[in-house]
Amino acid sequence: IMVGGRLRCLGSVQHLKSRFGDGLVFDVKLDMPNADELEYLVHNIFGNGSEFVTPVELEDKCRAFGNAQLAERVTASHPTGYSLAAAMERDGFIRAEAFCSWCVEETRFDDLNDYLVRAFGASQVVVMERQNDFARFKVRSSNNEVKLSKMFALVEDVKAKMHIREYSVSQTTLEQIFNSFASQQEEEQGFARGVFQQE
Repeated sequence: IMVGGRLRCLGSVQHLKSRFGDGLVFDVKLDMPNADELEYLVHNIFGNGSEFVTPVELEDKCRAFGNAQLAERVTASHPTGYSLAAAMERDGFIRAEAFCSWCVEETRFDDLNDYLVRAFGASQVVVMERQNDFARFKVRSSNNEVKLSKMFALVEDVKAKMHIREYSVSQTTLEQIFNSFASQQEEEQGFARGVFQQE
């Protein structure tokens, strides 16, 4: 890999990934709650009353679910809460089934994130992307301590418990390593010879 006209590193693809990669990328899709789970939750949280959550009821319904802090995530800037916030703004309410489904998905994501943080440390786990039931984590390592085999073993041990539908674990890509070096390149100052510059 050359940066700024200087050779920065040389080696095989695997050598470069091992030496300059900063951990593993963990992509995961979590199970969506099934119809029976949703029916049970709607019955327990809403009883025989309204099938909707209004802005005034949001925190109470989150508390009834078991986590009042979920209400803080129903905002336009949250990676998954934005859909509920949009429905709330558009219709003035959220449907009970959509609310319960979202609460279950958030709880499952939180459980998985907490598990990874306990296994690797808070400073080593970064959520890179999140959409609906999909999440991408970066599990950083110092001195290449995180091995693919360890990551697979950790995930397989809790796959059913954490409601993991499918997942993949990969090393940092060669493109990501190259981009990391390229970002360190200093911008050239001065004028290119032979190029006319109008003042």
